[in-house]
Amino acid sequence: MTPEEILELHKLRKTNGRLAVLQSFLKNGKALSHSELQELSSNKTDRVTLYRILDSFEKHGIVHKVPDDQVSLKYALCLHSHRELNHTHSDNHAHFKCQSCGDTLCLEESDIPEVSIPSGYKVKEKFLLLGGLCAECTD
Repeated sequence: MTPEEILELHKLRKTNGRLAVLQSFLKNGKALSHSELQELSSNKTDRVTLYRILDSFEKHGIVHKVPDDQVSLKYALCLHSHRELNHTHSDNHAHFKCQSCGDTLCLEESDIPEVSIPSGYKVKEKFLLLGGLCAECTD
């Protein structure tokens, strides 16, 4: 899908900032941090506007947060069919981060296993981050 189609489907206005952010995700095919998105943005969206765009995209199921072993948070484009607005949105999958180049990818086919937690605790989010070397860095 194009950025315009994704925004139209989710009933979001087509602003230059939103279009630029979606284009960055589609072009790069990996999880991106706020600072990476700001650098890639063709219209140089300001920091606060970019946070608002990402927050809106997350609420609409367009992107999801990706864990990182560093201080920064990354976001990844959700790979479910954007044609299905009534889908059950779940990002219960593992992520892989290359320890050499820093690229982070969603492992859509790898569900996070169930973990036993103490009585009285309630899990609100689950993240699983695997580290190693990507195919390009192992050469």
